[in-house]
Order: sequence, then structure tokens, then C-alpha cells
Amino acid sequence: MTSRAADVVLTPPSATVLVVDDSPVNLQVLVRTLQGTGHRVLAARDGRSALDIVRRARPDLVLLDVMMPEVDGFDVCRAIKADPDAQDTLVIFLSALGDVSDKVSGLQLGAVDYITKPIQAEEVLARVATHLTRQHLERELRRSRDGLNRELAGAARMQRLILPPQLPEHPGLRFAASYQTSRHAGGDYYDVLPLAEGRFGVMVADVSGHGAPAAIVMAMIRAALHSHPAVHADPGAVLQMLNTHFEYLWDTEMFATAIYATVDAGRREVRMACAGHPPPLLVRAGEDARAIAVDAVTPLLMLPFDRVPMSSVELRAGDRLLFYTDGVTERLDADGRMYDLARLQSTISDTAGLPPVALIDHVVADLERFAGGHEPEDDLTLVAVGVD
Repeated sequence: MTSRAADVVLTPPSATVLVVDDSPVNLQVLVRTLQGTGHRVLAARDGRSALDIVRRARPDLVLLDVMMPEVDGFDVCRAIKADPDAQDTLVIFLSALGDVSDKVSGLQLGAVDYITKPIQAEEVLARVATHLTRQHLERELRRSRDGLNRELAGAARMQRLILPPQLPEHPGLRFAASYQTSRHAGGDYYDVLPLAEGRFGVMVADVSGHGAPAAIVMAMIRAALHSHPAVHADPGAVLQMLNTHFEYLWDTEMFATAIYATVDAGRREVRMACAGHPPPLLVRAGEDARAIAVDAVTPLLMLPFDRVPMSSVELRAGDRLLFYTDGVTERLDADGRMYDLARLQSTISDTAGLPPVALIDHVVADLERFAGGHEPEDDLTLVAVGVD
């Protein structure tokens, strides 16, 4: 380092540094060089002693001579990196060797740097400070990330509490659902609301974006829906109410697609209102699965609606309805290929007559086979309704 200002910038928090060299002179020079830096300095004259100190003291950084008898520096580095509790330890090799292949070998073992002998004090101080500062910043970043992950995991647990703990049961209708977020907390929402005289309201919504903002808006939509039971029997009124309730979000970047349907077990009829959401799929014995044609308005939270049109479909015994969010059809595999609507329709075409739970399990299994372990980039929600 050539200036005091540079020293200040590159001075990391106090750390533990282990110096390893079989030459007493070199060892003394290195210890004296590091004295006064604020670091705890330990010393070892051979590889075995070095490894014993690493196990006991867990140094942050090791200045490690390569050429040592019995256990050389490469063996020491290899042992350090094989120890799960010491893998974070930084290793800087010290060597008079000028062969590039030797340096490459050391770096391949996990070392972060190489200092060529004869040792220059300023170079040692600069490299030690640089790597310890980087290590400190990486540890702080990991701590922040881990803390954020804990908070998001807590938010996800709270979010799941506002989803239906169990779905209603009825002799003529059966319900099932699957809910998976791309992160800890997501923007998808589903609900099944018992209404009067064998009727049920089914809500599926998808808030734009991911993570905490989407999860907050999702929770607000759920709260607003449950606060206005008087409109639950009218699909158009439900979407109109939600859109008006969140008028203060119209000028923001947030929006939500939604579909709300009432299913009548006695009349075997479904009535739906849609705000930019994928229409449900109908599975009927002897037919290919098909999307139900619905009239739709723009997504919620964007602009006012003059009116919300409603669509209705008569159902038959054995019919299955599948509501979903676009995270299902837009699920990607490792090569970036999309699951798409055609595959979803094909997947469920042979599920006529299956219980809704089995239908959803069938879709989820096919999604996982398709993705091949690739994590979802969007939330995925499925709600199935079975007419008996």
C-alpha cells in the first residue's frame, strides 16, 4: 500500500491470521509485518501444526508456505477445504516457485491468491487487507441474505394462514387446491366461499410481481373479499368491489388478474366474471379438455370498470373445472421451454371422473417431470372443482 488513505480503505475488521512457514526467518518476518494491524496473529512451522491450529482456532486467513517437509502447503490447503467448518478460511500461498502450473494448482485447490518470495511487506499487507475485507463483506452479505430469508419464510407462514385451512365439502361438489410460491411469499390467492343453498364462490387471483409487495397486495385482496359478504353471490359485483376498493392503487405499477365464479350444486351451473385472468378448463368425459369462453375486463387495480360481464356454463355430473394461474402454463424447464396451455389441456384430458385431488396431483406431477428440478419463476396455483 502506498498511502495512508489506501490503508484506511482496505483495513478490515480484526481477524485471525495464521502464518505457516518452515523457515524461522521467514516466519519471524511475516509475524512482524502483521503486528500492529489489529489482527490476531498465529504461527506454525509445519503443516501438521498448521492443521491442528486451524481445527482449534478457526483462522480467517492462512498465509501458507508451499514447500514444507512431510505435509506441504498443497496438502494443508486440501485438508482445510475438505473441512466443512474451515471451508470459509482464506488461503494465500507463499512460494519462491515461479512456475505458472504450480500457481494454477494452488488456485484450483481453493487458494485465493499467491505471494512470491522474497516477501515484500507492503504487498503482504495489501493482499491480506484486500482479501479479509472481501471476506468480511461476503459474510455480511450472507448474514443479510439469511436474515431476509428468515423474514420471508416467516411471511410465507403467515400468508398461508390466510389461505383456506380446508376446503368446503358438499354431496354434489368437491374441491381441491395446490399452492406453490416461486419465493417464500407470493402473489397468488385462492379461496372457496360457502354461499347459501349449495352454492360456493371460487376466487383465483394473481398479483403482478413476486415477493413481499405482491404478498401484501394479495393479503389485502383477501381481506377486502371477506369484508364484503353481501356481494359474494354476484361474480361481477365481487370484481367491481375489489377494483373500486383499491382505487388508490390504480396509478401504481401493481395490478392483479382475477376470476371469481359461483358454482351451484343444485342447478349444476357455474357463473363467472373475469378480469384479465386465464379462463378455467372444463374436463368432460369423452371430450378433450377445453377452456371455457368468458367475457373479461382488464385486470384489477388499473382503471375503472363501466360494467363487468358475466358468463355462465351448465355442468354435468362427472365434469371437472380447473382454475389456475399463468405460473402453471408459463412454468419453464432448465432449457427455457414453456409448459404452455396445450400441454396442460393434454395432461388433464384423461382425468375425467377422477376426484379433484387426484386431478391436481396428476397436474403437479407432470409439472415437476417437465421442469426437471428447475425452480419455478412464478407462483403456481390450481383449484379443481368436481361435479358429482
